[in-house]
Amino acid sequence: MRLAHLAGISTFVTGGTGGVHRGAEISMDISADLIELSRTPVVVVSAGVKSILDIQKTLETLETYGVPTAAYGTNEFPAFFSP
Repeated sequence: MRLAHLAGISTFVTGGTGGVHRGAEISMDISADLIELSRTPVVVVSAGVKSILDIQKTLETLETYGVPTAAYGTNEFPAFFSP
C-alpha cells in the first residue's frame, strides 16, 4: 500500500486483507495491515478479510482506527478464503 501511494497509485487491489486473529485478546496477534490501512491514503479493494481471522474484531479495530469499510452487493462483510 505504501509503495502504491508513493508511486502515485490511488487504488490498491488484493485478494484478502489481514486483521485481528482469533484469540487476539490473549496473543495480541493483530496484522500490521490494519495500522497501514489507517495511515496510507489509498483505496483498498479486496475480497474481504481472510476467513481464518476474527472478522468482527477486525471490523471493530478498523472502526477504531478510522478506516471506513463497505461491502458491495451483500449485507454481510465478506471473508476471503484460500485453501
